[in-house]
Amino acid sequence: HNDYSIPYFWGTVGIVYNTKLVKKAPQHWNDLWSPEYRNQIMLVDGAREVLGFSLNSLGYSLNTKNMTELRLAETKLNSLTPNIKAIVGDEMKGYMVQGDAAIGVTFSGEASEMLDKNEDLRYVVPSEGSNLWFDNLVIPKTVKHEKEAYAFINFMLKPENAAQNAEYIGYATPNEAAKALLPKSITDDKAFYPSESTIKNLEVYNNLGQKWLGIYNDIYLQVKMYRK
Repeated sequence: HNDYSIPYFWGTVGIVYNTKLVKKAPQHWNDLWSPEYRNQIMLVDGAREVLGFSLNSLGYSLNTKNMTELRLAETKLNSLTPNIKAIVGDEMKGYMVQGDAAIGVTFSGEASEMLDKNEDLRYVVPSEGSNLWFDNLVIPKTVKHEKEAYAFINFMLKPENAAQNAEYIGYATPNEAAKALLPKSITDDKAFYPSESTIKNLEVYNNLGQKWLGIYNDIYLQVKMYRK
């Protein structure tokens, strides 16, 4: 119940795109299926992320346990394959920064690093729904330096330190006092501090349990193996 963790950063899953490589900027998940983006999209290699945006594009929850909805999401993803250039991990940052792909589906934290290195890149969170994630600070029960652990967490939570940290790293801070110290140019950026109307449609990944995680992984594997 989040009784033993402290929010450190937060963010979303969304779309990063290169303004020089697209005629029309994608704003919604369904935009990814446009023929304009043939062989131009990179996807983060994650079952929950990829199935999640397909489910959201259909108006379904990314935590669904409805097999009909999951099969519809799978079928829709299969129809996206002509537009998929690659399914990748951390290397997406290099590809997007270098302009090797026009569009990537990734985490906002990763997108922030990309935007810092290429002024032509933009990031958008589809307002119809996406993932809401949190990085948290915790102290393991095996801690050998408990006093120092608390001191470190308290240091990181001080508004001036949390604000400096957020500005340097580029991730969104959940620390309201720190957020108040950040430049308006940062906190007014709806890509990384979405509006309340967008936030209300964001979902945290539920622990679906071993059975359903297996189903998600199996469907995702079938999507990855699907041939154009």
